[in-house]
Amino acid sequence: MDKIIIENYEVVALHGVNPEEKINPQRFLISCELETDFSLASKSDDLDKTASYSAVCKVIKSFIGENSFDLIETIAVRLAKKIILTFPVLTAVKVTVKKPDAPMKGVFDYVGVSTEIAWHRVYLGLGSNLGDRHGYLDLAINMMKEDDNFKDIRESTRVESEPYGGVADMVFVNSAVEARTLYTPRQLLDVVHSIEQAGDRVRGVRWGNRTLDVDILFYDNVVMDETDLAIPHPDTHNRDFVLNPLRELNENLMHPFLRRRVKDLKPEKMVMPTEEK
Repeated sequence: MDKIIIENYEVVALHGVNPEEKINPQRFLISCELETDFSLASKSDDLDKTASYSAVCKVIKSFIGENSFDLIETIAVRLAKKIILTFPVLTAVKVTVKKPDAPMKGVFDYVGVSTEIAWHRVYLGLGSNLGDRHGYLDLAINMMKEDDNFKDIRESTRVESEPYGGVADMVFVNSAVEARTLYTPRQLLDVVHSIEQAGDRVRGVRWGNRTLDVDILFYDNVVMDETDLAIPHPDTHNRDFVLNPLRELNENLMHPFLRRRVKDLKPEKMVMPTEEK
């Protein structure tokens, strides 16, 4: 991936834990690596097809100068997000914040921190079989649209499906959602749970009736298996009500563990449910 590089851009501002750092301006050196695709800009020689490093520096200077934080970690994380949201052509941003005049003893060049943020492609599965089923799915979509950590949100056609797992006893409405997100997998899990909670979700028996179910199906090509988070969702390939909406969004989506495209996946023998923890 192509990168725009800004090295040690100096800004004078008021940041730090100590009281004197809130009244005596200090130097901060900001470095950035901005990932984008140069193909359109290089072909047209058009500044509008890329991120102007001059414009990026104005954002840095404004953000650093107009805020005051105790931690340079806070500066780095929030500045990275500010930059990636300001310039839509960017796919990833790395920010390094150096503090060459930090108030501490000893000989050193600087103290600093570095952070990275990037857009990730995710697929979510939505389902509801209690109450206003479409209303609960609308709630999930609207909460994502109101969150600037998501963009390019697309929902498949909604389909009705019979209950899966032999526990629920009312018809579901299901859909799949494709989006880009700045959240890490674990952050996304927390967001998914908050959306379900807003949708009156009560956790009881696994595969039981529910007002709103939001599953993380895929996250880039990540494969992970932790106690409370498995990606891809371990039952994705067993569910037609998940596979069919996914095929509508992207039939060539590759399952990173099974190494088969969504269009070629077919439900296998179902494992009977156990009580949800």
